[in-house]
Amino acid sequence: MKKIWSKLEGELTAKARAIIESLNPGAEETEVEALEENIGQELPTDYRDFLLTHSGQSQESNPGFFDMFSLMPLELVQESWDELESLRDDAGEEKTCPGDWLPFAEDGSGDLLCIELESGAVSKFVNDDSNEEMADSFEGWLTDIYTALMNAEFTFDPSSGSGIEPQGQVEDEDEDDSGAANNEDDVVMDSDDGDDGGSSLTYKFTAKLIEIFEDAEKMGTVPWGDIMRVRMSSYAGEPLISLNLPEGNDPEEIELSTNIPNAKDLFKYLGKLKGWDSAAFQEALAGDGEETVIWQR
Repeated sequence: MKKIWSKLEGELTAKARAIIESLNPGAEETEVEALEENIGQELPTDYRDFLLTHSGQSQESNPGFFDMFSLMPLELVQESWDELESLRDDAGEEKTCPGDWLPFAEDGSGDLLCIELESGAVSKFVNDDSNEEMADSFEGWLTDIYTALMNAEFTFDPSSGSGIEPQGQVEDEDEDDSGAANNEDDVVMDSDDGDDGGSSLTYKFTAKLIEIFEDAEKMGTVPWGDIMRVRMSSYAGEPLISLNLPEGNDPEEIELSTNIPNAKDLFKYLGKLKGWDSAAFQEALAGDGEETVIWQR
């Protein structure tokens, strides 16, 4: 593990320094032993060695690590294990994460990356039950990330410090569409005018800010720290999220549909707001559309 981490660390330092700067110092041997005692078995050697090198990422100014997942510090690994144990007791293992899967990374929307304690494999636990194996070991998972970096099969925004994400496979397009850019992942909602020749506002969500675009031109940014209030309402039965900014800002409010391709990114970063009430948000999302304040600074 140490060899591949040294190589990966060098690539991250060169291409995604914000990730390196977010990593915590290593855990103490006694802390790792306490985790092993609590879960009732030893950790796979490669993941254990990594914890002694870096105990996950800082929970402040965390840019994520890979594919929208952030590495959990050891204490959060412990908390997540205890929470899943409680859920398994209440709902049964078939409705939650398998009993020998230890979470080590999360994406803010309920999906987890886990170490399978018996085999050492890395698997993704997804809320909709479409679990998948990512690599045959933690070291193998790091190797895959290193390969993606070496082959430039990733995206990273150095201006925002957003974590690296693998590039999707580009499908063949019809000849008529060959010159058209595919920006579906960034589309939030069209501008209010709705004219055929009118412009369209799109938004990109990163760990530090919301980037606002009009057509292809970047119009401005809104740091998450500037948001004063988050409200839920609806329009024509479609759930909407309103982000209120300090008076005098332009704009003073951003209204976003929840039924968008990149809603998962939006939900992830909203969930990182201090004091965010996930239960109230989910209730409002499934509610009758009555205007509700979910969060306020």
